Amino acid sequence: MRSNKVLVTRGPADVPGQSARGAAVPRESGFAKGFADLTEAVDAVAAVDALLSSLAASRAVLMESVREWVADQPELFDAPEADAEEPTGLAPELVERLARVLRMPESSAVALIEESRALVHEHPRTLAALRGGHITHAHAQTILGYTDGLGRSNRVALETRLLKRARSTTPGELSLVARVERERRLRPERPTAAPVVRQAAAARRQRLSASPTGRPTR
Repeated sequence: MRSNKVLVTRGPADVPGQSARGAAVPRESGFAKGFADLTEAVDAVAAVDALLSSLAASRAVLMESVREWVADQPELFDAPEADAEEPTGLAPELVERLARVLRMPESSAVALIEESRALVHEHPRTLAALRGGHITHAHAQTILGYTDGLGRSNRVALETRLLKRARSTTPGELSLVARVERERRLRPERPTAAPVVRQAAAARRQRLSASPTGRPTR
């Protein structure tokens, strides 16, 4: 079996239907002759998918580095100084230029900047899983979305559970799990009956000790 790395790094000459000069070639050439079996073919696709996840992680790290660099030089970008842990105070020029080069609305560029900050500073384990190709960018977004706003202990606990489930579920399935788990963690704790029972018993003992006959007083 040949390495998937070889299969996924071939040049344009190996693209099905195209020769080195871009001329049409028979459909049976190219990748079709390069796979030993279906397992190898599917593994090659999975290798590319893992690479895409790794690139998404690298983009997040780079995006956060750019944001911090801009924040450290407010005099150059007409923006107030911003702490590395806070997504506020984004320079308009940064948002505008990122939106333009990434071909997305400025609101989406802001969301991507804040997502990158959260991955780097609040969810390093999710970032590591993304970099390793164990989860997709959609899985990472699901984890960030459902852990947002939780206290640190609940956030860490939910992230741990979702990272484990993300390796064997689709983003949609993970979202269903995350919704239930988040609601459970946000639900106020019900007081147990034990303290109430103990309080009633203590009150009864006080009434007995205050009665000259030893019988409960009303």
